Amino acid sequence: MPYPLRRLTACLARIIAVLVTAALLGLDAGHAFAHEGHDHGAEVSPGQDLPASPRVIATSERYQLVGIVEGEVLVIYLDRAEDNAPVLTATLEVSIDSEAFKAEPDAKSGTYEVTAPVLRKAGSHEVLINLTDGSAQDLLVGTLRIPAASGSEEGGRRSLRQILGEALASWPTGRGALSLAGVFLLAAAGGGLLLSGTRKLLIIPAAILGLLLASAFAWAHEGHDHGPDLTASAANAPSRRPDGSIFVPKPTQRLLEIRTRTATVETRPRTVRFNGRVVADPNRSGVVQSTIQGRYQAPQGGVPALGTRVKAGDLLGRVAPSFASIDASDMAQTLGSVEQEIALVRNKLARQEQLLKNNVVATATVDDTRTQLEGLEKRRSELLAARIRPEDLHAPVDGVIAATRVVPGQVVAQSDQLFQIVDPASLLVEALAFDQIGADAVEEALASVGGDAVIKLTFMGRSRALQQHYSILQFRIMEMPAPLDVGTPVAVVATTKAQISGIILPSSAVAQAPNGQTIVFSHKEPEVFIPRAVRAELLDSHNVLINGGIAPGDKIVVQNAPLMNQVR
Repeated sequence: MPYPLRRLTACLARIIAVLVTAALLGLDAGHAFAHEGHDHGAEVSPGQDLPASPRVIATSERYQLVGIVEGEVLVIYLDRAEDNAPVLTATLEVSIDSEAFKAEPDAKSGTYEVTAPVLRKAGSHEVLINLTDGSAQDLLVGTLRIPAASGSEEGGRRSLRQILGEALASWPTGRGALSLAGVFLLAAAGGGLLLSGTRKLLIIPAAILGLLLASAFAWAHEGHDHGPDLTASAANAPSRRPDGSIFVPKPTQRLLEIRTRTATVETRPRTVRFNGRVVADPNRSGVVQSTIQGRYQAPQGGVPALGTRVKAGDLLGRVAPSFASIDASDMAQTLGSVEQEIALVRNKLARQEQLLKNNVVATATVDDTRTQLEGLEKRRSELLAARIRPEDLHAPVDGVIAATRVVPGQVVAQSDQLFQIVDPASLLVEALAFDQIGADAVEEALASVGGDAVIKLTFMGRSRALQQHYSILQFRIMEMPAPLDVGTPVAVVATTKAQISGIILPSSAVAQAPNGQTIVFSHKEPEVFIPRAVRAELLDSHNVLINGGIAPGDKIVVQNAPLMNQVR
């Protein structure tokens, strides 16, 4: 090649090398700024669109099976398809790629385990499960796909072209193509330098190419976060998918005790709900009050404690009378008058007795005076006793002490209720009815007291006088699962003769979505649930009537649905 042409080629090669170097360094610097804060793209929530542990899923009309691979162990969760309840007594014979294994039950976790080295082999494996549960038998078929593990022997035999392709692909969007173009330009510059005879300058494109490859491999160097950790543990956690469905793995379903039921149309009597409270039976209860004002004195043994069982007539204390100053003055005047009359009658009686000896006065007259004196002395004794004699307080009925409102030494009035006695075996329920309902419309009634406690009631009657726009319905408690306290609020559900048809579910099947809608969860797949908006109304203390949103035959979660609603 002529010397001028050779020199021109060398100059062009140098210019190309400088331009490519500047462009690549600019790209690298731009990426380095982003790398300084370790921001490498939008965060991905754990468990969303991440590869979960390899699974085999097999279903039939009676059973649902989910097998999760953990190393060389296949952990099998077997549930009934009808209600999602675990099956713990079955015998499983598992065949993986025509190799037979026997599943060993794990009583603690309620699962079955199969240990097979073939589970470490990447690829698709056919799984057959022969199930025997008592007299029931079933055959479940599924496919298990094991992905190739990263860092495996196959992954270590990649060609340089694959390595370069992956390195360039790891660049941000748009920079991989530009970097590839820069590589070709560097190659052209190196060829120009080679043709020009300036082989010493080949070190420039070679250094630039090395810098390019080093920066490409450095995007995910050790010790920095370059995106979500695509681990199986994160993907195995419960998560809400972009389409609104909820992924709940079988281990979580066992923990939450998720149960389902097939929705069916039922016909039941219509019910009416009332708010009420427990009251004492007026024929088996009473209060203790004093008829005088005075100071309370406790009986022997002290003031009866709450809950003490008493019988009618038992002494509950005494009230020593106390008088106001005006009452004491009146009593002193009355007592003085009586004393004066007694003195006069005594003198009169003494004179008459002297005259009787001389037969001047008749005997009948003396007897009348003596009788008058005895009456006045008795009256004086009663007045003196009234100043110090206490009043005894006795229990009016058999029962237990429900309320005590007195302490020793307390001054009580006639209107004070000192003790309340009730019979816990004879209680009533009073419900408030704001709508008119006939007595013959109520066939039976139940009352719920928090939790799952249900009380059986018998309708007694209703008031015919409105009290602040409501009337009172009275029920007698027939069966009590546990002792009740007077005043306990209850929810009364009265059954009427009218009939109603629809899908009836337990109240535990209903949850509230973040937007306020009432929802239930449909069991679409063994580990996938779909929230369904419904219209629901209370039917009784434990059930709701679904008026729309689901159809007969849908499998609906009927236990712990509010817990599933917390999955985000």
